Amino acid sequence: MKRTLLIAIGLILATVFVASCDQLLGSKGDETTDEIFEEGRQDPNLVVDEVAYAALLPFWDGFDKPTDVYVGYDELVYVTDAEGVHVLDRAGRVYDTIEIEGGATSVTQDRLLNLYVTARYDTVITAVDPDITWNLPAVYKIKNANGAGAVQFTDTLIHPFMDNSRANTNTRQFRLDRSRTDNEELVELTSVSVLANNDIYVSRRGPRNRTGEAIAQDNTVLIYTEGNDGKMRNTSQIRVLNPNNPSFLSGISITDITTLIGPPQRENLSSDLSFLITQGNPEKDIPFRTLWINAVETIDGLEYRPNSSLLAKDTARAESFLYDEYKFKKPTGIAYSADERGHIFVVDAGTDSLYMFQSNGFEGINPPAGSVAEKAINVSFGGTGNGPREFNNPSGVAYFDEIVFVADTDNNRIARYKLTTDFE
Repeated sequence: MKRTLLIAIGLILATVFVASCDQLLGSKGDETTDEIFEEGRQDPNLVVDEVAYAALLPFWDGFDKPTDVYVGYDELVYVTDAEGVHVLDRAGRVYDTIEIEGGATSVTQDRLLNLYVTARYDTVITAVDPDITWNLPAVYKIKNANGAGAVQFTDTLIHPFMDNSRANTNTRQFRLDRSRTDNEELVELTSVSVLANNDIYVSRRGPRNRTGEAIAQDNTVLIYTEGNDGKMRNTSQIRVLNPNNPSFLSGISITDITTLIGPPQRENLSSDLSFLITQGNPEKDIPFRTLWINAVETIDGLEYRPNSSLLAKDTARAESFLYDEYKFKKPTGIAYSADERGHIFVVDAGTDSLYMFQSNGFEGINPPAGSVAEKAINVSFGGTGNGPREFNNPSGVAYFDEIVFVADTDNNRIARYKLTTDFE
């Protein structure tokens, strides 16, 4: 039986039939798919007795330093690595590989099923020097990655030209000089995340972080909106994030960003513009490296404020919290479950660990019915290695349908986990 891709565009539902969907998405009669979906393919030797995340085996391999993983609105899995973007079904079978020169670093999908991928772009800027090829950070917009038609690169946002705070040619070109310690090749676009209205956030980091200037600092989040021509345009930069000094409203060496919406698709998605970020740079003293930033509508317009509710730590209900000082060393990936659970997942390359929090900041899950526990049960885990509950430089995390996916970079694999309580 052929599977269909359900595409929700606002309140309009359209059904798209894709050729060879049996191979792409599996079918009800597929034993491999049935086993994964119904049993999780958990190894009985690796399922712990207590409430915890159990490994789903086999892990997916065959990647070249995977950097990110995302499960889309089309329920396909997208993995970025040194080769580009791999498109997989939920049984782990690779359907397609979209090659990107130099590899890709992060990926997301909007509700129209367009992919956005952060990577690099080689270009000659004749007005600067016709003999120099610049390797600049970029975001690619890709259509039909799910097989609905021929794959198309429909838009490419190239730094620094994709930043509208650079109002003229001079401001766009003055750092295109390799003798400068802040030249544009040192800038990175680290992550991309989508909102309910299909706008996207792009996190950026780099060496030039002067505040109070017309040109936005490198360490920031940029907002893009699609124009009538289908091209994405930078409408603003979230400059309230301090690029230099740690606080509950800073943005220092941002490594990842996630919004509060995501698959599965719903008719009514939250219009909340809030987001969560992770701050890298382990050499800098940053007490709180994972931040929840609230977007608040005021009479003066939209304001971005710290989520101060996370500071109210109820030690009678949990032992540890998202906003514990020095909780993380080098967080590299963050995901929000966007379902009724509202869980937050963080991977940390500094501790080679996966952390799980509730939306109130409690680390762990509430005790299940019949449990003697009185506080949230900590289900975070990790450690350096290649075992089923170990990682080696993880850099991306995703959640879909009770399964957590981790891009375990230096183990060249996508690891998958499920709570033991979800097997019941």
